[in-house]
Amino acid sequence: MATAGRKISRKELRQPDWFQVASENALDYFNHHKKVVFAALAAVLVLAAIIWGWQLFKERQNFAASQEFSKAMTLYQGEKYREAIAALEVVTGYRWSRYAPLGHLYLANSYLAMNDTEKAMTEAQRTVVATSPNSFYRQIALVTLATAEEQSKQCQTAIQHYSEAQNITGALQGRAMLGKARCAEELGDTNTAIAAYKEYLKENPGSPLAIKLAELEAKAAVAPAKPTK
Repeated sequence: MATAGRKISRKELRQPDWFQVASENALDYFNHHKKVVFAALAAVLVLAAIIWGWQLFKERQNFAASQEFSKAMTLYQGEKYREAIAALEVVTGYRWSRYAPLGHLYLANSYLAMNDTEKAMTEAQRTVVATSPNSFYRQIALVTLATAEEQSKQCQTAIQHYSEAQNITGALQGRAMLGKARCAEELGDTNTAIAAYKEYLKENPGSPLAIKLAELEAKAAVAPAKPTK
């Protein structure tokens, strides 16, 4: 059953509505604070201009870097590493572009191809810093860094970076496990090497490295026990 609506009194009808009150208050505030309002608007416009300018700058950097990166990749894939290094240095000069970290990564690999492990480590470290944690690019950078360290006989540090790379889900986990195993073996840490090979074989059953693991386990079994203090 329909119910009758509440009757509005004449007094209520004479009251201004909320929109009218709000509009009048806003107008009153504006009239008394014009300088503040205009200053705030100017600040907003300046901020918007800065953001727009920054985005435009980054777009230009990305475009220019992409052109140089394409040239560098042609040289790199053609194994013209010296020329590729010069081209990649141009790419990394566009430091605010998305191609700068890739430039440092390929510089590291170019230096590795030329057996300049010192420069390879420097460029790989720059890539690690520039990549996001737990990203595939971080994993690639860590493996590249550890590879350069391994070749420089810095196996203790290489194991740390191989381990970091292994903890990132990605295609290079197996490579990181094997690198850690090799470095541990180089340091005479048979137990760590055995554990690393076991991890690898768990993910890659049927690998011929099972023979290597058996050899290490046999070596560990016949090794003399360390004297207790």
